[in-house]
Amino acid sequence: MTDKVKKKLQVKVPTKVVRNEEDYLSNAEFVLYTRLCFLYFRNFQDKKITLDHKKLMRFCKISDNRTFKTRMKKFYKLGLIEEEIPKLPTKGYLTIIFNEKVCSEDEHFTMLNADIFNYWKNDQINEYAFRQVWYYKSHINLHDKERDRSFCFVAMDTLADRLRISKEYVHNANKQLKKLKLIQVVKHKLESTDMHNEADELIITKYNNHYYVADSLH
Repeated sequence: MTDKVKKKLQVKVPTKVVRNEEDYLSNAEFVLYTRLCFLYFRNFQDKKITLDHKKLMRFCKISDNRTFKTRMKKFYKLGLIEEEIPKLPTKGYLTIIFNEKVCSEDEHFTMLNADIFNYWKNDQINEYAFRQVWYYKSHINLHDKERDRSFCFVAMDTLADRLRISKEYVHNANKQLKKLKLIQVVKHKLESTDMHNEADELIITKYNNHYYVADSLH
């Protein structure tokens, strides 16, 4: 037996992709792209990834070839992969040319433990919860020595707007993540500013919830 602790396998995704800062990816598309990022790093950062596309489709819960091809076409248009995929092989393997520059040249990236895929694979979280925990993590930096960034305080309106989903989906995703203890939510009460508006009404300041991502995913 070895006394060495097995190093956790991390997945690295550009933060701008996580947050939809430049281009938009739906949550389902994000799951597929994140899986490609994982396969790229597992492939010793060789951008030519040869894989069983049917297996990848099953993992990402894609039911038909047209959906898979549409998502790959979008990745190509956004520059996330380098070559367009005109058709899928009927036999054998598919080769995808991953655009490694998107990951390697952008200094802003988000890392999460690859265990997150297990929760997805086992139907414990859906694509909304999968994306949301990545979003929270993108605002957390445990190594920041200047201020406490062990949590984030993203507003629900901001999440719904950035991910283009309803606040109900945001709320339901939080419920999934909290049930699995993948996030902890610390609620903040309404606080008075001791100031009044023009109608002589007391101005109340509402602080956003603080979201902590489980240590197991760091």
